[in-house]
Amino acid sequence: MSATPNPVPRTTAPLAASGAGQELRVGFITHLDQHDDLHRIYGENIRLIQALEEIGFDSAWIATRHFYSGFAALPSPFAFYGAAAQATSRIHLGTAVLPLVPDDPVRDAEEAAALDYLSGGRLQLGLGKGVPSDAYSVFAKWGGDRELEYDDKTDRLKWAVAGGEVEGTKTRIWPPNEDLLGRIYHGTSNWETIRRAARHGDGLILERFGTGDERHPDRREGFLRRQADSIVEYRRTFRDAWGGARTPYVVLSRSAWPGSLDDLARTTAKWNDFARELGRVPLDLDAAGEALADNVVWGDPEELAGRLLDDPSVLLSDELVLGIHPSHQTIDETIERARVLYERTVPIVRAAWAAHRPTLDATLDTWQIQQEWARA
Repeated sequence: MSATPNPVPRTTAPLAASGAGQELRVGFITHLDQHDDLHRIYGENIRLIQALEEIGFDSAWIATRHFYSGFAALPSPFAFYGAAAQATSRIHLGTAVLPLVPDDPVRDAEEAAALDYLSGGRLQLGLGKGVPSDAYSVFAKWGGDRELEYDDKTDRLKWAVAGGEVEGTKTRIWPPNEDLLGRIYHGTSNWETIRRAARHGDGLILERFGTGDERHPDRREGFLRRQADSIVEYRRTFRDAWGGARTPYVVLSRSAWPGSLDDLARTTAKWNDFARELGRVPLDLDAAGEALADNVVWGDPEELAGRLLDDPSVLLSDELVLGIHPSHQTIDETIERARVLYERTVPIVRAAWAAHRPTLDATLDTWQIQQEWARA
């Protein structure tokens, strides 16, 4: 029986009373991409989440994407997490991320509020614009403008989650769930969306991969610095807007492979072929270059901890979500690698995070953001 996971600090709670900063929360993410047998993949990943709870992870996260993008097999989280909620009792359940733009935000709010009650308040609701696609026109609620629609729909979703009254009627959205408003996070690399999340008192999720030209081993350091800068920008904006009245919260996703580079290359061959076919990575990279282009670290547990801590965003975040890089492997292999990460790598990272945390405010005061990002 695992220990009770660390509670999730609510962004709606006063900073001093939220519990933020006491210990680094650690989650695990799955794309439901271990194989492509649809008759087995969903049930097997419920078993994965049960195992993650037993191991001790604070949270489980699922990549939610339409059209099997990036081999992610789950277009909507609600049915899957309803089953997971009944199969577990303590682990928190996160969406990474719910692609809100083509959806009806009121329907999503109803589903999310009900799921949160079903799970006993364990939902962490990550929202996003969705992976860009020219196929979104198939959805009746798609209007064609990702940026504008995302802002409007996040406002509408939060209104509905709170049980807003429908204009011109005496009817309210049901079930209301104001507690869930403190567990809403925006998955984005857009600086204005990051600032807006902070001004609205919401949380932030940062992705594992770079975008565009950043997906090259020679540009990985720049990608890591941009993400760290964006966390600082988020925290500063949040502090300016709220002081101590609310609590900033940053979820950081990272790929970590507890094993050799050769083993990593073998299990990610399908993914790497896919990335090359789409032109996401150069054709002439070796195995190490392909891994670094996708911001994957590998090695024995101690080496992994060191490589994670070389990433400046880790010490600036509140929750670290680790994943086995999208790869074909069995669920049992995934579980055992997750166990190695949690039992041997995570304690080293948590100790370093705890030592750094008292200096967070001083870091925010002295950090120099690169101006090319700040203008984004």
